[in-house]
Amino acid sequence: MIRSLISAALLSLLLVTGANCAEFSADLFTQTVGGTDKGKIYFRNENISRTEMMGMISIMKRPLIYQLFTDTQKYVVTNLDEIKDRNPLADTADFEEWIGKNHLKKVGSETLQGFECDIFEGDIQFAKDHDPVHVKLWQSRELGYPIRHEGTLPEQAGTVISYLENIQTGKQADSLFEIPADYSKAKNMQEALGMGGMPALGDYDEGQMPSQEELQKMMKEMMKMMEKQ
Repeated sequence: MIRSLISAALLSLLLVTGANCAEFSADLFTQTVGGTDKGKIYFRNENISRTEMMGMISIMKRPLIYQLFTDTQKYVVTNLDEIKDRNPLADTADFEEWIGKNHLKKVGSETLQGFECDIFEGDIQFAKDHDPVHVKLWQSRELGYPIRHEGTLPEQAGTVISYLENIQTGKQADSLFEIPADYSKAKNMQEALGMGGMPALGDYDEGQMPSQEELQKMMKEMMKMMEKQ
């Protein structure tokens, strides 16, 4: 759960999709300063998907994203329509529009996992009081989805790399995109995480980003906790 906080913002880049998407499932790997974690993704289309990573399940049923935490069996809900003016990662339904809005440029092409990909690169400004995040992603033409993504967070977190392997195309079950009956809705992200007095990602349930000072404090606390594990 600790490392999931480090990469939560960049994992949301995996919501970037394009037209003519194919349904698929895949193993999802994320590399952070704390090591490499393995998860899963189940993708139906640009509006419906599910990712499982580091004790967190994210179910997107656009415009809502349900973030479920297995340790606490709590979840929070974010409405993308309410935060897209404040968070550049929120408005990602149209890939071409999104890369244009965030000034990402096509820098090449490469075949990954048997899928032809276009490579895009650039800096994304999350908020006025945050440094830009440099991102690079490999967008599959067939899947309409990024097979690999690299991003650089503030220096305490370093580089985050996410990529897919064992990609299996085919219809995904309806049950994957439903909230389990034994989960309850939390008042905010801090309650969902069971973090106690640890600084949280601002009012994340309302889509707000923390200040640079809050982010740095959170990263230092997480690094201390990882060292104790």
